[in-house]
Amino acid sequence: MPKRPIFSACLWIACSLPPATLAAPVLRIGVGASDGPPIVMLAKAADSELVGGLYKELGDALAKQLGATPEYVVVSRNRVESNIERNKVDIHCNANPRWFGNAARLGWTRELYPQIERVVTLKGEPNISSVDQLAGKRVGTILGFHYPPLEPMWKAQRASRVNETRLDLMLKAVLMRLSDAAIPSELEYVAWARANPLEARALKVHPMVFTTMPTMCAVAPKGNFGVAELNRAIDRLEKNGQIKAILSRYQWQGG
Repeated sequence: MPKRPIFSACLWIACSLPPATLAAPVLRIGVGASDGPPIVMLAKAADSELVGGLYKELGDALAKQLGATPEYVVVSRNRVESNIERNKVDIHCNANPRWFGNAARLGWTRELYPQIERVVTLKGEPNISSVDQLAGKRVGTILGFHYPPLEPMWKAQRASRVNETRLDLMLKAVLMRLSDAAIPSELEYVAWARANPLEARALKVHPMVFTTMPTMCAVAPKGNFGVAELNRAIDRLEKNGQIKAILSRYQWQGG
């Protein structure tokens, strides 16, 4: 009995496999290591592994809508912009064009969710109701992040910028009086305060909204997925209620 040619057998096996077993395209998602919980949750033993958080839930949902497998690439903040421009990742979300020096060379999706930033100081400080009240102060920030309302003040040397690599270090600097104020995102600050209630009691979150900006996904110039395709997937996630459901699991409802 003649043997079936090897290539024919392989072709028959490949054709008979169900679609789920065939290799899915990969959606490479850039992650900034300086983003904190609950947006980004990294493994304690290795800062290079994303294990949970709002960013991962949205990334997983977006990849599923695209029929892709998500792959998360964690990098330091100062490598985020070059990584996506050089097509080492397909997208980097939790982003805004005003935060990227190379925004014009990237694509941008529609909004995913808003990010609110507030001013935090030691308790007992007078209410800060305008950016001008930060004049003469040492303002804690995240290294590589952009803070448009304060840029002119820093340029004119009317205030000083104190860079830290993580939110917890930025808040620790305020507690140790190495900074006079810090600018965290509301969502990340609340997660930190819940995990560090004693330290949080010594701090004051000012009622003024420092910035509120839409976050979206920056898209690589020659990535595996284009802006239009990503927007269609985001639209589907919004229409079926998935984005709202994910956000509701992380949204602070306190006063």
